[in-house]
Amino acid sequence: MQLPIVPPPFPDERLSSWLERIADVYLVSLGELQAHVGWARPALELEREPVLQDIERIAVATNSSVVRLFAMTFDGFPSRYRNLLRWKGGEICPVCSQGMQRPPRLRTWSFAFSFWCERHRQPLFSRDTRGVSALADLWAARRGGEILTRWAMEKDIVAAPVELALSLLLSPVRKASPAAPWELARLPSPRQHEHLVRSKHFRRPALTIVVPEFRVAVPIYDQQLPSDITQLSAAPLAERYALAIGVARFLKDPVEMIARMLKASDEHSRTKIATLVDQWPAAIRNTIDRRSSTSGRDGLTTPKDEKARFSDPHKWPYSGFRRQG
Repeated sequence: MQLPIVPPPFPDERLSSWLERIADVYLVSLGELQAHVGWARPALELEREPVLQDIERIAVATNSSVVRLFAMTFDGFPSRYRNLLRWKGGEICPVCSQGMQRPPRLRTWSFAFSFWCERHRQPLFSRDTRGVSALADLWAARRGGEILTRWAMEKDIVAAPVELALSLLLSPVRKASPAAPWELARLPSPRQHEHLVRSKHFRRPALTIVVPEFRVAVPIYDQQLPSDITQLSAAPLAERYALAIGVARFLKDPVEMIARMLKASDEHSRTKIATLVDQWPAAIRNTIDRRSSTSGRDGLTTPKDEKARFSDPHKWPYSGFRRQG
C-alpha cells in the first residue's frame, strides 16, 4: 500500500532515519509504520544487512526505487568501516536540523571518527561532550578523522601504518597499577579514599603520551578506551576524538612519537612496541632505510636491528613518512 505523503530523504540519509521521519508524518511509531507497510526486519538491521523483499515493500510504499533504498544502507561497505560504525549514534548537525522536529541522521555521521558536518563546516552536536573542550587541537582531530575514514574505507593512499598507529596508541606503556593521588584529584574527597578506587588497577594507554591533554579531558577513573580496535565505536566521544588527534600526531612524526612511548614505557611494554613496529610494511621500512642513508646513518635492515635501534630513542635520526606512488 502506497503512502500518500512521503518526505524526501536528505542526501546520504540513513534508511532508519528516513523511515522515522516518515512515521512522524503519520504520528505513529517506527514499529507501527513497519507493521502497516509490512517489512519484517527492524530498520537498524536492514541497514546492516538489507533484505531484498523488505526493501521492495518499502520501495512500493514510498514510491521509491530499490536501488535508491539500498544506497541508504551500509550494504557493500568494507568490514573495517562497518566495525567502526555507531549504529545507534545520534550525532546531528544543528544547522542541518534547524527547525526540524526530528533531525536527520546521515550515514557519514555514523562513523566513529566523524565529528563534523562538511556541508556547514561545524562540529556535530552530541549529547555527551564531556572532556572534548580540553582537546583543543581541532586541526589534528579533523586530519586524524580523515585518515581513519580513508583507512576504514580502504581508500588510504598514504603509505602509513594506520592500524599500527591505532594498536600502539591503545597499547599500555606500563603495567596496570593503582591511581596516583594526583590522578584522583578531581574525584570528591570521600571517593578518593574508597577501597575500590584506591585498589583498582588502571591501564595507561600510549595515547596519553602522544595526546597528554587526554589525561585532563578524561580522568583515569573515567577512561573507557578499549584495547581492541573493533570495539572503538562504543567509546565515548572524548576518547574517540583524542584518538583521532593521536593518529594525526603519530603519523606526522612517527619516529618521535615512538621515541616518546619508549621513554615512558616499562620493559615489558617497550618490547611490545618493538614487536608492533616489526609489522610495518616493507615499503615503509625501506623508506626509513633510505632516509637514514641520506643522513649518513646506518639503516634499519632487519627486525632484530630495528628492535635494537628502538631500544635507544636517541639513535632515531629521521621523522615522518612521505607519500608513495
